Amino acid sequence: MIGIRLYLRVWCFLVLGGVFYGSQVHAQQSCASEVKIGVVADWPPLTAVDERGAYGLDVEIARKVFAELNICPRFLRLPTSARSLDQLGKGTVDVLLMVSYVQERAELGVFSAPYRWEKMRLFSLRQPRMAIDLKALLRLGYRIGLSIGSYYGEELKNLAESPSFGHLLVGISGSTQRVEMLAKQRVDFIVEDEILGRFMARKLGIKNVYIWDYPVHNNQVHFLLRKGLFDAVQLARFNGVIERLRPGIDQLVERYTHHNVPR
Repeated sequence: MIGIRLYLRVWCFLVLGGVFYGSQVHAQQSCASEVKIGVVADWPPLTAVDERGAYGLDVEIARKVFAELNICPRFLRLPTSARSLDQLGKGTVDVLLMVSYVQERAELGVFSAPYRWEKMRLFSLRQPRMAIDLKALLRLGYRIGLSIGSYYGEELKNLAESPSFGHLLVGISGSTQRVEMLAKQRVDFIVEDEILGRFMARKLGIKNVYIWDYPVHNNQVHFLLRKGLFDAVQLARFNGVIERLRPGIDQLVERYTHHNVPR
């Protein structure tokens, strides 16, 4: 990954402080401004943070987009999607990555144009059966592990609010923990982004993990921007950059889907 290799070279010059991991790029290049980007730490290969900094598919996309605008990103490590939204509302971060559109979230910030699709799928240790919906699985008493604070579409939202099924939907904070819970059969299914789920199963060496065809949720994801970060003209330019970079973004998504070996 070209972006990651470049970033690792830059990282040698960084000074870590607190929970911030990011490029002190002012020493390397002149930027018109800087933005603080919240990065969920445990969604590899989409977003991740370790002692060397932030990396992953959506981090690479963010770097490409903001570089076109001569804006330097600084990445802030955050533990969960719910925490990310809280920090955006408080103004601690300026931008969130990989955000599905939900009206409640639109009250916290401004959505950019979409930049890629995500596909949420069921993962299990059992071979998929014929088409079956989530309610049918829950009626059979199966437990489904979910990311805390993530949005999986109206079907799962309604099931989570049901007193009959809500207790079978288990919130688990990190992707590593969700896959491990599945491997230990503490949950019967997990719902993951298809790219993330495939990667984590390989990384943890878990065999016989099956992906169900049932489309839990297909949707486009966006940057969620702090209110007041951009005026109308700047937002239009930002969205224009996303559209112009879309072919390259699509190629990057394809590479992560089928050949992702970050770090």
